[in-house]
Amino acid sequence: MSANDTKTRIYSGILGKIMKGEITPGSRLTEENMARSYGVSRTPVREVLFALERDGIIRRERDRGATVIAFGEDDIEEIFDIRAALECCALRKASHSYRLGELTALKDLIETANRMRGPAMHRIQEEADLRLHSMIVNACGNRRLIAYVANIALFRNAFLRIGYGEDDFALKVGKEHLAIISALICRDATESERLLVGHIRGGCQYAIETYRRKVGSRRRHLLRPEAISSK
Repeated sequence: MSANDTKTRIYSGILGKIMKGEITPGSRLTEENMARSYGVSRTPVREVLFALERDGIIRRERDRGATVIAFGEDDIEEIFDIRAALECCALRKASHSYRLGELTALKDLIETANRMRGPAMHRIQEEADLRLHSMIVNACGNRRLIAYVANIALFRNAFLRIGYGEDDFALKVGKEHLAIISALICRDATESERLLVGHIRGGCQYAIETYRRKVGSRRRHLLRPEAISSK
């Protein structure tokens, strides 16, 4: 398992427990306990905690560890809004730079996956998803933009992992990816961006619906700073 896969597994596990209410606002997360729980060293755990803090889900304090402070629909929408803005910016910069051979190979892969069902299809669709969105961003050549997208990658991948366990979701996303790729092959920047925005907005709605199913509430779970300091 790669380092990124390990971090995604840990991040997804923590996020899933927060969504299920197994980890509640005010709960403390320690590197030592998390490393023991996931059977890893403290290095990937520390990186996941930094990501959770950056995504506004925990607060880290010196000598006090990490505290879960918030997670709700607002958080999901904000992160997906950032993702849409960054990916669309990358696409506009690189719309005529994508290699036709790579796009065609990815198109063939997704078309093959769309004819399948079950775990094999899920794995291919997830791989294609990561490849397409990485291609869209990395081709722009803007190092800072690429880094900003990487900053929210664990959050995105956590919901990706949940979604690709369902045939209907995987097939729907596969068709959306094919439409984006076809527009990129035609060098139609306007249509590519329109499709990309719709695709990311759909992903945001799916993430919110998943959150509602897990939590059973539409309200943001928030622990006030004064409540944290009093613990």
